[in-house]
Amino acid sequence: MPVVTVEWWSGSTVSARTEAVRAITDVVARAAHCPPEAVTVIIRDVDKSFWGKGGTLASEDHEAPSSQAHAARAILPDQL
Repeated sequence: MPVVTVEWWSGSTVSARTEAVRAITDVVARAAHCPPEAVTVIIRDVDKSFWGKGGTLASEDHEAPSSQAHAARAILPDQL
């Protein structure tokens, strides 16, 4: 069944991860027409010093976005 991988900057709280897992599970279960129990969500924390965009490490970026939501990406088994 669906597996969703979220990569975002390190430092999120347990509360933020819990909220993300619940919200992603709800959306994917509806879209995939499957029970929520069939949805797996994997959250990977990435240190800003290992995250580059536009030729610059995020740890050096002084205008970093306030939200990590832009970093989410979903990989569903039928898309592999």
